[in-house]
Amino acid sequence: MTCREVSAHAERFWKLAGRKEPFPRSLESSISWALPLAIVRLPRLSIASLSAWLLINKIPFVHTQAYRKLRACLIAKAGNGIVFLDGADPQKERCFSLAHELAHFLCDYLEPREKVLECMGEGVREVLDGIRLPTMEERLSSLFRGVHLGVFVHMMDRSPEGKINRISILGGEDRADTLALELLAPETAVLDRIKRAEIRLTASDLCELTTEILGKDFGLPNSIASQYGMVLIRRHQSRKRFRDWLGIRNNVEL
Repeated sequence: MTCREVSAHAERFWKLAGRKEPFPRSLESSISWALPLAIVRLPRLSIASLSAWLLINKIPFVHTQAYRKLRACLIAKAGNGIVFLDGADPQKERCFSLAHELAHFLCDYLEPREKVLECMGEGVREVLDGIRLPTMEERLSSLFRGVHLGVFVHMMDRSPEGKINRISILGGEDRADTLALELLAPETAVLDRIKRAEIRLTASDLCELTTEILGKDFGLPNSIASQYGMVLIRRHQSRKRFRDWLGIRNNVEL
């Protein structure tokens, strides 16, 4: 996903929400205004506790995953979704998990769903909602148009211990991580905070400053803040001086 596409997704979300949240952002109130997306916190979230909650609430759910711990997951159907979060996680971790699953809802569920309806018409809504199977004609049409018919269930893959490097730029969750960061700590806003720091920087303390700003001002967890900070710096290493990227001439010296 290009930077322009990431920005477009973020701007669309804020337009639906009616306003942009101040930093640090929680996203919860904005989601409630923008999308049919509920948020449920379960203590010590796992596939077992998730399955139990869905059973109690009479929501059909079939899975093939082992019974393991989860940090977050998304279930979406009929244009609506539920994000499940581990209520035992620290607040910053829950916030990033929410942003990550919101990104999945926007990019992997809502956008493809809208594309199918636009390409194939309202007649396939029942297919998307799991009410009926697609006809042979609809299957062939979806293949030719490059769209997918079916019900969406996304659960983030994890190790048997329930851990995953969610910020990995090369990982399969890259797109969701990228949009999550754009929603919580957009690059332009991060650069603005660095400019306003008004201190003399050296190359050795640049990473430390960026990590501190991302954690304190934008509410990112420490591990994600440090990695994202490194990504921002490396992205612009081709410039002779980092201050040229920041647009600074006299008040900061590298």
